[in-house]
Amino acid sequence: MKATIIGGGVIGCACAFELQRRGFEVTVVERNGAVGHGSTSASCGIVRRFYSQPGMIAMADEGAHIWADWNSHIGPIDGDTINFPRPGMIFFPPKLDESVLRIVAEMKRLGIKVTVLTADEVIERFPFFDNASHFPSKQPDDEDFFKTSGRRIEGAVFEEDAGYVISPDLATQNLRRAGEREGVLFRLKCEVRDIKRTHSKAYRLETKDGSIIESQILINAGGPHSSIINQMAGVKLPLETRALRREVHSLRNPLFDEVKGSPVPIIGDLDGGVYSRPEAGGRGIIVGSTDPDCDIFDWVEDPDDYLEGVTGTYWERQTLRLMKRFPQLEQGRPRGISALYDVTVKDWYPICDRTDIPGYYVCIGTSGSSFKTSPVLGMLMTEIIEASEKGRDIDHDPIQLTLPRTGVSIDTRFLSRLRGKIETIGTVFG
Repeated sequence: MKATIIGGGVIGCACAFELQRRGFEVTVVERNGAVGHGSTSASCGIVRRFYSQPGMIAMADEGAHIWADWNSHIGPIDGDTINFPRPGMIFFPPKLDESVLRIVAEMKRLGIKVTVLTADEVIERFPFFDNASHFPSKQPDDEDFFKTSGRRIEGAVFEEDAGYVISPDLATQNLRRAGEREGVLFRLKCEVRDIKRTHSKAYRLETKDGSIIESQILINAGGPHSSIINQMAGVKLPLETRALRREVHSLRNPLFDEVKGSPVPIIGDLDGGVYSRPEAGGRGIIVGSTDPDCDIFDWVEDPDDYLEGVTGTYWERQTLRLMKRFPQLEQGRPRGISALYDVTVKDWYPICDRTDIPGYYVCIGTSGSSFKTSPVLGMLMTEIIEASEKGRDIDHDPIQLTLPRTGVSIDTRFLSRLRGKIETIGTVFG
């Protein structure tokens, strides 16, 4: 059976790899000249398991096992493959309350190495951090931004073997090569202009260069263009995805030593409003936003027309917030990137599901935090498509996905287009 995937980011390539191995004849259509050059290339590639939703914790843990054994997962390919350093990740929640402890308990139940630290233990283990509470976050032009709160953090959560994939676009290229080995066809510089269903209920894609691609199955993995692709296909979902402009900035790491490396872990500072991770072998640090309430979301209506490059507003906001937690940092000059993320507005979780139109599937709203689970989402989409094409109504009989590395089984309804309210911290970081 022929399947066409629109989008050659890490999600589209992971889906293609898994579908082809299950016997589908897969074509990936990508508007850029290479895979992984859209939102994927702007991901920080952080692989952490600290999530509100238990199913997401389990999927992220499965992802961590895959990234740690990446060459085995993709099989033999030519060229370099990714590196996966694991310096650990420290989370600073605004409150060390029952909701946080419930997450930690679920992580421990799954065998994840996680520790709750007191404010004093944070400084003992990481003496370069400030343990003051900065919640709620403020804008740098707020007169109280630099004032001390007089409060300490209640504690922190340290995920001891969290890590990051150094080059998300290289990971995507690895998946492409693995997919091509299995028989996946990649059509690059191929932008979809129109989508129609034929009388035989197949999908007919017309591209801007005038070529036609037909298949029985169509998968939307279009990232920031996902809502536009749905419109082309005449599909309306109960959940909305939108393109969100993001910036990530780079700073010099003052603690890097050529012999000893760097003691700085990945940081998820929900108390302060930023996240960060080491870069360039620990020589640098990159910082992004955890979307505190005081910030205005930079939604983009046309994903082909947005402000590229970094801005002084974002740079100042994110670097100063990180410097409050890590006082030895210096701002330096503005350096970084901007890109668009595809976000499910309601809860920031991806939508991985069938739709009401037979043969049309979506794996969208995946930007940022879904990089870590992309290999797992590829498996899930394959299960969804196989079951649906065999006549199973997954709306009423949802997929129970058994994760091959950890053996954990999860009910995947929390990624359905029909899901209700689920627990969420309402941010994408990673």
